Amino acid sequence: MSNYIANKFISLILPILGIIYVTLLGAEMLGWSMLLIAISLIGYTHFGLGAYYQHQAWRNRVTYKKFLGWFTGMTIASILVVLLATQYQLIWLVAFLTIPYFVWHGYENEQTLFTRATNQTLCPWLLAGISITVVGLTMDAFRHSSALFTSSLTYVANPLLPSTKELFSIADPYLFITGLFLVGIGMVSVGYSCIKKPTTANIFWLLIAIVTSVWFWYANPLPYVWLFVLLLGYHFLTWSLHYAVVFWPNKPKFYRYVASHIGIVILVCVVSVPISYFIKELPLGLLNTEVFLSATIAHITTSFLNESWVRNRLSL
Repeated sequence: MSNYIANKFISLILPILGIIYVTLLGAEMLGWSMLLIAISLIGYTHFGLGAYYQHQAWRNRVTYKKFLGWFTGMTIASILVVLLATQYQLIWLVAFLTIPYFVWHGYENEQTLFTRATNQTLCPWLLAGISITVVGLTMDAFRHSSALFTSSLTYVANPLLPSTKELFSIADPYLFITGLFLVGIGMVSVGYSCIKKPTTANIFWLLIAIVTSVWFWYANPLPYVWLFVLLLGYHFLTWSLHYAVVFWPNKPKFYRYVASHIGIVILVCVVSVPISYFIKELPLGLLNTEVFLSATIAHITTSFLNESWVRNRLSL
């Protein structure tokens, strides 16, 4: 349990320290760009290594070819969704719908990590409460101006359509009310799980829920980029730290694991240069938000192949 709590604490505190650092720089727009670029780089290591270890786990199974077919099909479908959304100027809607999709993915992952660390299961009321709270917080964060960041991570290079800005302006009060409602339900659910079973993990998450709810009231609205970086950073780091602990006893394997993170970051940066140069519509290359969104949806979708309820239905 101590390793689990340490993992959660570090995974939460590192993104917070990053946010504090760029905030102290004083240039708000530049800080937002730096945070989004950093989280994209961390994200690609998560996507890449996740796919690698997923394939390693399946490679010796008799259903590997069938798994590979589903993995490829899901990846292509994810990319097509973003391409069509971009073509019809609905990328904001896909980004919006990806929030509960990501939370669902996080729900499954939290249970998996907790079970691996403790041989126990988290209370469903706790996970449901955290998930609902996160969706509510994100709904409120869409009211913040940083939610209108562009695909090039700037305001001036590629501004969003006025209609999109007007839509968010009209939806502002509804987003707040919905966010408030969901945060309230989430807090009740987390609190109930803590009363029902006051374990260390439940109490830890109750404290996190209380802090985020206070932040919700104080910020009004929540800075979208901050919340985005906090949620994704936590999710990416918690997995990286988990496997770092697993591989630590085997030093050669651990060093390869660390080197893999560095290698993917370098690869993303190198590949982004020619993409940015030859395809002017995709500034920053792989760090472009549409490209990153494609990778995110593909990662979430293919990760469900690890879940028993999906494997049973696909006979994998």
